[in-house]
Amino acid sequence: MLSDIDVVTREDLMRLVMNHRLRLRRRLSQHFVIDPLVIKDIINHVPVNSRVLEVGTGIGILTYYLARVASQVITIEVDGGLIRIARQVLNGLDNVSIIQGDALRVPWPQADIVVSNVPYSITSPLIMRIIRERVPRALLTIQREVANRLASEPGSDDYGRLSIITQCNYAISILDTYPPDYFYPNPDVYSSLVLMIGKEPCYGDLKILESVTNLLFRHRNRVLKWVLSKYLGSEPVSAVIKAGININVRVRQLTINELVSLTEVLRPYIIGNEE
Repeated sequence: MLSDIDVVTREDLMRLVMNHRLRLRRRLSQHFVIDPLVIKDIINHVPVNSRVLEVGTGIGILTYYLARVASQVITIEVDGGLIRIARQVLNGLDNVSIIQGDALRVPWPQADIVVSNVPYSITSPLIMRIIRERVPRALLTIQREVANRLASEPGSDDYGRLSIITQCNYAISILDTYPPDYFYPNPDVYSSLVLMIGKEPCYGDLKILESVTNLLFRHRNRVLKWVLSKYLGSEPVSAVIKAGININVRVRQLTINELVSLTEVLRPYIIGNEE
């Protein structure tokens, strides 16, 4: 049994990791939290008695502390070797269920919140699945660069498709940022803790919004008229002008509200032509 989060030390967690002589699989981007500060920050933002879906059990350290505040934790891990260790760490906790499988493919149970120290190789696909599943809330430790993309504003270097799709469906807060040595093995980048709280979607048809933003952001620094003419022809350009949308603005400067209006105008030209 692990010590209480208020007294456990980084040395305690590192010792637990090292005692199991882990053989990590590089392709899975496996990095474990070894600093109690990160765990405290996470559990402080998990509603008490909530139903938690955790993506990436690892050896069960974060899972253990989630189980201390949640009514139930359902945790998904693809690596069978890690699951065997996690079962030892989590022994005696009757509110934890482990699913072995790929979190991007297995069915997700209903949950109040998704929590994940995200394997960096699946960051964007996982965020998109969270959006498609309409999870009410998500708490993710991700690369700082991706966190900045999620929260970025129109015109910034980080602003893009992921920013738009996520902000259309969630309120985004970057809670804190951590250095590489808070994790083992040390990743090459800083990591940020991001809270996503669901809201009414800005556009009801996620698939169409994805298609429009995919088309436009192939050339994010080009003006809108150029991109529309290149891929859709003159008729959609006329329709956009008629709707009162500025076709001379650069794609990366379009606000989410402008993109929603643009998506509605372009919908008839997109349906049936998605790549």
